[in-house]
Amino acid sequence: MKNKLLVALLVLSALLGLVPGTSAGELTVRVTDVETGQPIWGANVRVIEADTVLETQRTGILELRKVPHGMYRVVVTHVAYDTSDTLTVVADGQTINGVKLTPRPWVLDDVVVTGTRSPHLLKNVPVQTEVISQRDFLRTGATTVDEALSSAIGISINDDLSGKGATIRGVLGDRILVLVDGERAVGRVNGSIDLGQFSLSNVDKIEVVKGTGSTLYGSDAMGGVVNIITKKPSIDTRKLSVRSEYGSHGTFNPDVQAEFSKDRLGLLLGARYYRTDGFDLVDSTPHTNGQDQISRLNLDSKLRYTLSDKWNATASTRFMIEEKDWIESEIWPGNLLFVYDDDESNRRYDGSLTFDYMSGDKYSMNLRLYGTYYDHQWNKVERTSGIWLDTSMTEDLFLEASYTSNYIIGQGHMITYGLDYNYQDLKSTELSSTKEADKAGSAYLQYEHSPHPRWTIVPGVRYENHTSFGGKMNPSINIMFRPTDQIKLRGFTGYGFRAPSIKQQYFTFDHIAAGYIVYGGRVDLPDGLVPADGTEFSELKDETSLNASISAELSYGSMGLHRITYFYNHLDDLIEFELVGSNAEYWRGIYVYQNVDRALTQGIEWESRVRLSKNVDFSFSYNYLYNLILDTDAWILGPTTLADGTVIPDGDSALVETGQKLTNRPAHTFDFYLSAFSDRLGMGASFWSTHQSRKLFRPRSNTGGQENTAEQWASSRTTLNLNVFKHLGRGTQAYVRLENLLDQVEPEFGYWPGLTVYAGAKYEFGKE
Repeated sequence: MKNKLLVALLVLSALLGLVPGTSAGELTVRVTDVETGQPIWGANVRVIEADTVLETQRTGILELRKVPHGMYRVVVTHVAYDTSDTLTVVADGQTINGVKLTPRPWVLDDVVVTGTRSPHLLKNVPVQTEVISQRDFLRTGATTVDEALSSAIGISINDDLSGKGATIRGVLGDRILVLVDGERAVGRVNGSIDLGQFSLSNVDKIEVVKGTGSTLYGSDAMGGVVNIITKKPSIDTRKLSVRSEYGSHGTFNPDVQAEFSKDRLGLLLGARYYRTDGFDLVDSTPHTNGQDQISRLNLDSKLRYTLSDKWNATASTRFMIEEKDWIESEIWPGNLLFVYDDDESNRRYDGSLTFDYMSGDKYSMNLRLYGTYYDHQWNKVERTSGIWLDTSMTEDLFLEASYTSNYIIGQGHMITYGLDYNYQDLKSTELSSTKEADKAGSAYLQYEHSPHPRWTIVPGVRYENHTSFGGKMNPSINIMFRPTDQIKLRGFTGYGFRAPSIKQQYFTFDHIAAGYIVYGGRVDLPDGLVPADGTEFSELKDETSLNASISAELSYGSMGLHRITYFYNHLDDLIEFELVGSNAEYWRGIYVYQNVDRALTQGIEWESRVRLSKNVDFSFSYNYLYNLILDTDAWILGPTTLADGTVIPDGDSALVETGQKLTNRPAHTFDFYLSAFSDRLGMGASFWSTHQSRKLFRPRSNTGGQENTAEQWASSRTTLNLNVFKHLGRGTQAYVRLENLLDQVEPEFGYWPGLTVYAGAKYEFGKE
């Protein structure tokens, strides 16, 4: 079949008259699906010598006349099918019918690296990995990383004071490691990285590993890893892509991407601008109940140079500048109302230089130098008087040098090992000193062994030492068993950890304008400040987790995938604010960072993906999450009313059994997705829906809402979304996206926005 395909494609180039030759008659090429026998419309036939790409007609047929003799190199591609190899064929004037392409399996042939730090086909990777691909971005119209992750199973996006943070299997975003091309993202505000700051315009795919990744990635990965993988320059390409979107609330979102590559050099450049006027859903209150006003610019570049057959060098830079504005209000004792204008400015600068070495198929090495700087500024001004009341300025610097190698030492044996060294410092108006720094060095070793073709065992261990709190050892093991090519069983268990951040150690956030103050765990506290139960403060130590999961997966070719997973996360020594008292100035509370909580999350994930036909895809997922705070009691400061009706007067406190659930985590989540495309009309549509059951709710607050301990449950919520797109011609596509078709809005619980409409177009031209 491959020979026939090669011949057909070579003849294509010959027919174009790309090489001299004599006429050999007519040639008809018919391209069909190998499984269904249906014709394939829009298959791209690239003739390398001619620098030309031709498309099959709607009938899957190309008719060529006067085919010259000659030898050509050709490649056939289609978005839904496997790409052919580069083939060299002789055009001899023969007629070829029935060239067949194999449908691309359901993301199972993607190459993933995050789970093992070595390349594996997704269908064979021993560490369960989720992939959100460019195809998924296009079908849902997602433009930022948080939007792309919002429909992924086991992942929920929370809109809080940190922005758009990801919660994975009940573990919040401050314990999720976010990477860009394997490089750590900094700039955590209230703990989490704002995923809305990352544009998808230059992203190839997103890989998600659920469960601790601390063995390979160290601190912050105790709940999972999100790796945003950007595009790489192609070979011999010149392309420009322009897109623009406009929608509800004055949202304007244009971007441009340019790519150039020739011989050994490849260059990618991109720019994206985002702006929204925001919205306020409750006119009766002076503060913003809804979306802040936001403007954001992302710039990125990637330069790749082939030094030799074995060495490649890549230099990349990224820049983000963001401005936010909103209105805040506070009710002070005596029912005094104060209204404030808040503005926030964020800037992120990233740069890296990477050298990759590949020696045959036995040994590979990666050397990386990486630096990132995040500048965060926030100001609060009293609206009536114009008096400046509060500010926050933070500069976060992170530098890292890393070495990683993969070495195949025999049949069924591979070792992955590496060294990391990083330096992080923080300058902030909120620290007890002007600047604090932390250095960390680590070494890790992972052994991948296949004692039998159907078994893969991957034990690993990492040792990491921080200057601020010492060393930590983190082991893990993954096991995969494949009784058949269609069935896979995976098991995992491992220890994770999260080092106390510089803020948590040395924070002194004196927010007197809002009536509270927060001290870091290593700050010398004022005399007489002790916890309500009379105990002394303890030295901060790292958070730890025990994570485990087991999954069973059934896949059948390109037609479907079904998977069920049980997961378990036991979290210890979680660092949270602890309310220790109040006074006239800090009437809302005085807080100290301490290792105060233990928690449990466990549950079941079910996922089904089915290709109903060559142009119709369907998926469904269900996630059950059980969670519990394992500590049984806490000191509650009055005035407040407990769930059983007990009243704690103002100025009093009481030791109360909690038995509480973790907040903002629904027990049941359903996701549904349906996508269809018509070859005849050149258009398609995607429809998706998410339903979440009720959840224990706590309003977003810098103090964690501890000043209001009465239970409040947010109601269940269902969202329906629709994206319709149409190909208007070669390289041009237009779309209309409607989100929250049910227009379900509840400002009290942060259920917003309502029905929103976006329209956009994309134009791509050049040689690929």
